[in-house]
Amino acid sequence: MTTNPSPLPPIAPTGFIGNREFIVTEWRFLLFGLLMAFWSSLGQTFFISLFSGQIRAALDLSHGDFGTYYALATTASAISLIWLGKLADMMRLEKLAIFILGSLCVAAVLFSQISSLWMLVGGLYLLRMFGQGMMTHVYTTAMARRYVVTRGRAISIAQLGHTLSESIGPASIVALQAIFDWRSLWISLPLIAFITLAPFLRLLTQRTRLQDGEGLDGLGANQPMPDHAYGGQKQWRRNEVLRDPAFWLGFIWLAAVPSFVLTGLLFHQIYLAEAKGVALSTWTASYVLYAVFAVIGSLTIGQLIDRFSARRVAAHMLLPNTLACLALWFGSAEIGVPLFFILFGLAIGMPHATNAALVAEVYGTRYMGEIKALFMPVGVFASALSPMLMGWMIDAGLGLDALLGMNIALAFGAQIMAMIVLHFRKAL
Repeated sequence: MTTNPSPLPPIAPTGFIGNREFIVTEWRFLLFGLLMAFWSSLGQTFFISLFSGQIRAALDLSHGDFGTYYALATTASAISLIWLGKLADMMRLEKLAIFILGSLCVAAVLFSQISSLWMLVGGLYLLRMFGQGMMTHVYTTAMARRYVVTRGRAISIAQLGHTLSESIGPASIVALQAIFDWRSLWISLPLIAFITLAPFLRLLTQRTRLQDGEGLDGLGANQPMPDHAYGGQKQWRRNEVLRDPAFWLGFIWLAAVPSFVLTGLLFHQIYLAEAKGVALSTWTASYVLYAVFAVIGSLTIGQLIDRFSARRVAAHMLLPNTLACLALWFGSAEIGVPLFFILFGLAIGMPHATNAALVAEVYGTRYMGEIKALFMPVGVFASALSPMLMGWMIDAGLGLDALLGMNIALAFGAQIMAMIVLHFRKAL
């Protein structure tokens, strides 16, 4: 039986590691996470929607038809992730990453050949499951598992791949569509993704000096680790988490509410612009602020987690959601709209790193794959529910006040509940 080389000696998990030392030492693994986040875009909503016109024309679908099939495929993928997510606890990182990346690329190539409704739904299902779901799940679980002292910064730096793809993706795809057929792009882009990442996975996923996490792909990775070896921390199983009142009262809302608020308001952004009397060109110009502060929010939350722990920080990541809605509600068009985008950027840059770090701190990392797989469908369901519910409210004539008031109540209520749960819960 072939064994892996002995892991490098870890640093002692005390004290604070400087950013320069961390990035210089860990750049390979951070690049792995960033590339996984970047290429997850093949299954992200913003990317697929760029081809909606061609897809609807090819299959003679209305906007509503396409949206319905998309929702069905997304819901099915969310359910599947509950079981597929456990692979992060069963497979070595290099093998799992190549499997998920390869599956996503095959799904994208097959998607280029869609010619019927069943192929459309099946293609969307695979893209959403392997792209938006498992690519993100794999890198966030790996980052949270490999690091302890620098866990927050590791996840926050890696998730910048999402921001990068959202920043350059839309304009690039629109430019390429003017030159190439859309089906050709769905063949060439996954090939580029595979070539730029797969050959380097062994190098990028090797353990390095500052990776102080235990367990699978961690310390003692050459042999099984008993639960009590993880620094004496209890290692929860999924069935135990489902019986934990803190999960239902506090933690689940930290995944659901940001997805609900952010997705719903951005989905109905044209209505928001009209309600505030802002030209759409002026509204979309503010996305520069959104992108910049998404990066700032991501990097800031990582620093805060490493200095104060996710337990102390998690509940407060919902505050920008509340403040963004307040700014849009009561602020003038000249001040409220830019402030809304600034705060919304902060809000969207925080949840991934915070929730992954919180799961690791509260429930341990041994079975993190199956536990984190509980949170992913929650976020997906919330993001599917909010556009529909807010749309009903708009159609009913309830107006901007009711829309923003509901989101403020949800975000503020979830923050208070999470603060109470995290304050009174004893460390396990």
